[in-house]
Amino acid sequence: MKVSVIICTRNRLDDFMKTLPSVAAQTRLPDELIVVDSSDENKLGAYLTSAKLPFPVRYFHTQPGLTLQRNYGIHESSSELIFFFDDDVNLDKNYLAEIEKVFASDVDHKIGAVGGTIANIPTQTLRMRFETALFGFIRAFFGIVGTRNGKFYPSGMPSHPRKNQPSGFIECLSGCCMAFRRDVFEKVKFDEALVHYGLMEDVDISKQTLDSGCKIYYQTSATLIHNESPMNRLKVQQWAEMSVVNYDYLFRKSWARDKWRWLFYYWALIGLFVANFHSLKGLKGTFAGVKRIVGHAFSVTSR
Repeated sequence: MKVSVIICTRNRLDDFMKTLPSVAAQTRLPDELIVVDSSDENKLGAYLTSAKLPFPVRYFHTQPGLTLQRNYGIHESSSELIFFFDDDVNLDKNYLAEIEKVFASDVDHKIGAVGGTIANIPTQTLRMRFETALFGFIRAFFGIVGTRNGKFYPSGMPSHPRKNQPSGFIECLSGCCMAFRRDVFEKVKFDEALVHYGLMEDVDISKQTLDSGCKIYYQTSATLIHNESPMNRLKVQQWAEMSVVNYDYLFRKSWARDKWRWLFYYWALIGLFVANFHSLKGLKGTFAGVKRIVGHAFSVTSR
């Protein structure tokens, strides 16, 4: 099977230059690297022209928008397997090989997507342990994004695999490290209504993949470090607002037909307030997000 690696980036040349060596050091090299760049300046294109890499590189410059850029990369790719990585990761040298093994052993093609393990080692001060435990409890109690088993909560919110969770089937991919069979994209695509940063686009593509009849697998032997660049990150208030707005959009798109889920939807919205009680900017963003979705719902019903 041929492998295409797609990296979408914007104004993060330094981060990209740190990520690229780990792609070039893979024991199983990609058959092509596709870079979809929406940076304000074309520094990355010039850098790639001079870079000596052990695989072909195709560079494209597009309008900003993560989902738009990912769809563009899919359209330009040519391989049976398509890998997406963020521009601020550091891959273990066997990452591609370990993921490819999962697809190769799936002779019935039931697995449409595979995710790897984010192996960041968090700082373990006493305060951080307390905060992790407290907010982990809050997130689990209200069914909002957190660490559980890699499956969806009844609210439609995703959960990440637990630490030391074994390889197996999950429901929610992490956007920094996703791999798909190409034919999955004959049925699904990244939702370009999730504009700009595209928060929760990985949640949406996971649900679409499952709805298409494919399974998602979690491979613990494929590891990477996600360095989470501070560049182009949303500010706390923006993040909190977009978390509400995008969650509301995706719930209505994918889960609202199950009437019993609406109770969990409202419970999750309360949980977003509770999870931000320690941050004035977070609370302001959550209020702003709720105001937007209420205003939208009112405008729809009054037509």
